[in-house]
Amino acid sequence: MANERSGEDIYGDEYKEANEPIFSGIPTFLKLPEVEREQLAEENVDIGIIGAPLDTATTIRPGTRYGPRAVRAASTVPSPPYEHFNIETGIDPFDTFKVADTGDAPVSPGDTRQSQLNIEDAVAEVSEQATPIVIGGDHSISYPDIKGWAEANGYEDIGLIHFDCHADTGEDGLTGFEYDHGAWVKRVYDDELMAGENYTLIGPRGFWPGPDTYEEMREAGMKWYTAMEVGRMDLDDIVTDAVQRATDGTDAVWVSFDVDVMEPAYAPGTGEPEPGGLIPREAIYMVREVVKALEPSEFGFDVVEVSPAYDVSDTNSYNGGITSGFANRLIIEVMGSMALAEKGVAEGSPIKPKEPLGPSTELETQADD
Repeated sequence: MANERSGEDIYGDEYKEANEPIFSGIPTFLKLPEVEREQLAEENVDIGIIGAPLDTATTIRPGTRYGPRAVRAASTVPSPPYEHFNIETGIDPFDTFKVADTGDAPVSPGDTRQSQLNIEDAVAEVSEQATPIVIGGDHSISYPDIKGWAEANGYEDIGLIHFDCHADTGEDGLTGFEYDHGAWVKRVYDDELMAGENYTLIGPRGFWPGPDTYEEMREAGMKWYTAMEVGRMDLDDIVTDAVQRATDGTDAVWVSFDVDVMEPAYAPGTGEPEPGGLIPREAIYMVREVVKALEPSEFGFDVVEVSPAYDVSDTNSYNGGITSGFANRLIIEVMGSMALAEKGVAEGSPIKPKEPLGPSTELETQADD
């Protein structure tokens, strides 16, 4: 992956300068350089952003074909520079990695399966040189994402950490199509890319899939933490368990994040909203800690089911909305945790106040008097 270097070494003066207003120019992700997939090695790219604008495998509300565009639009607010020092974790991914936007995988409207195969090829091409971060698209894209990534790297056994309102382990999805967005986990499992013991689902709730499917998941050794369990348990315990399961005897780990895992008050822009979901602090924290515990060169990530037509404050995705802004934030958090893992540290160098947080001893003494 990356050598010891700084953001200025990677991006030059543009790392700290922001001379272009957010409404100007081509809205690549964070206005990062756009690099053709076949040129990633030549450009020494470490992380490749790729869009997968497919929504013809969804079964409820369509619109996620515009997800990549909306997330890219949201990523330009605030405008660059590339410098993204996280005040909580004390790390800037752009001090560690060269990141590029590789554009979108080609889709064929009306030909869902061919579009998925195109996505598989595009992700494989990125994965030959860089860690792929994929912006969906409906959740059916995760099967070709994982297939392309695994084949490009020769992975035979992968771990999967899956944030979602739904298990997506249906034999034939929701309406009888075996490659729809409710069946992709089953496709990965049936291909023997993943053992059930290496799979953990975080955040399911509601009424699908039914008990028979969950019985099959239990028999396969799969594990899940419902949204209510996330709310009442120690998040670190969930993260530790999911990471241990995903890394036990595997070659690499994929993390897939469906925005419908979120409470729809915080992420309304999705096709399958379900009350009672995660809040942003829970999700951001768990994603941070999961990715920080993984090897960045043996890792892949996708964020899916952003449907901007239903998003609050989105106006034709000129600047994104609440949900696309959240997805953008997740991607930057993923890259930040990858940077911490690359450096082998649990925390960067956050700037802290001179005085300890909380009431000082002097104030407490005065209060006692």
